[in-house]
Amino acid sequence: MKKSTIWLAGLTVITTSLAFADPPSIDSARVNEFLHQVQKRMQNQPQKTAPDLNKLKADITRQLQTADILKAEALKAGLDKQPETQAAWQNIEARFYATQYVQYLAAHTKVTDSDVRHQYDLYNREINLLPIVFPTKQAAEEGLTKLKKGLAYEELLKQTNPDATTTNWISAQKLPAKFARIVRPLVKGQITSSVFEYEGRYYLLKLAGVRQANNAPAFEQIKEQLREIAKQEKVQQQIEELLKKNGINKPQ
Repeated sequence: MKKSTIWLAGLTVITTSLAFADPPSIDSARVNEFLHQVQKRMQNQPQKTAPDLNKLKADITRQLQTADILKAEALKAGLDKQPETQAAWQNIEARFYATQYVQYLAAHTKVTDSDVRHQYDLYNREINLLPIVFPTKQAAEEGLTKLKKGLAYEELLKQTNPDATTTNWISAQKLPAKFARIVRPLVKGQITSSVFEYEGRYYLLKLAGVRQANNAPAFEQIKEQLREIAKQEKVQQQIEELLKKNGINKPQ
């Protein structure tokens, strides 16, 4: 019994003599920023029960402490000197600041009531869209050349697809994103000025007609949703203008 007590005492001495570093201190601003991002994601999952705030902050602090410790070890190992690591960090940094700038633009972009009303008109618009589908870009370019020489669009449509109809009403909201972007600036009777590719096939489009949809939701019912869409479009326009100034054109 005495031997056992001595052994336990020795173990206690050995244990208490070991030195453990304190965990790294994390600035509260970092915790709050992380918390803000988590709460934004939680807003998109209203069906989930919100966790205890104090526990959430403790978990976030632990994650940031873990990241700081591993970062310190990575720097000790000289990983920051490796070309692959430097290239990866440059990409991460660039994407991070790009995201921050988009958020900055959104926060400083004003949307007027007329912008929202315009979105409402577009939202409830039905269009008679006549697509001509070509198997290759060459065939599509040849078709465009025929139009420029005076061939009627409907005639080219029949030549390309004898079974095609000239009545094809569809809600503008149901168009694929690429089609929607191309069709949006068109006015009634207008034909796309260039060929575009979508999922391996090549297209020309004509906006043959426009009308308001039946059973459209009330303006007040979707006003805030439309306001956000209008803001996103204005931000996208600013980005496209900036890219164009720097030699990058919008893809067709």
